[in-house]
Amino acid sequence: MRSVVLGAVAAILVAGVAHAADFVVVSSTEPGVARGQEFAAGTLVQIAPGKSVVLIDTAGQVVRLNGAAGQVIVPRRQYASVNEDRVAVLKMLVGPPRVRRAAPGLGKVCPETDMTAFDGIVTVAQVDGCLTTARTAFEAYVDKALVSTRP
Repeated sequence: MRSVVLGAVAAILVAGVAHAADFVVVSSTEPGVARGQEFAAGTLVQIAPGKSVVLIDTAGQVVRLNGAAGQVIVPRRQYASVNEDRVAVLKMLVGPPRVRRAAPGLGKVCPETDMTAFDGIVTVAQVDGCLTTARTAFEAYVDKALVSTRP
C-alpha cells in the first residue's frame, strides 16, 4: 500500500515538473547544464563561480545567470499561461541542426516577417524548411539581448 502511494506521489511530481518549463537554456559554460535543457521559474540551479547559463523564456526575455558559491535561482515570471508550443519551438531553435535525408524542397519560401523580433523568429521557425534561417536570426537576437543587459 505504501509503495502505491509513493508511486502516485512520484508520478504527480514528475508530471508537474514536466509541465512547468518556463525557460530553455540557450548556452552554458556550466558542464552540468546542457543547451536545450528546460527549467521552471524558481528552480535552484548549481552554477560554479566563473560559469554562466543563458536562458530564454517563452516571451523572448533573455536572462544570464552567473555562478555563485551557492545555488542560483531561476527568475520568476508572471504569465497568464506558459505556452508549451513556444517551449517546443525554443527547443528546436537551440537543438542540433537536423540532417536532411531527402532533397531540399524547391519553391519553399519563408514567411516575410520582422526577423529581429522574437515573435517573427518563432513564426519562421515553425515553417518547414525555414529553421536554419530562424536559428541565425535567433542567435543574433540572443546576442543583442545579452549586450543590452550587461551592467
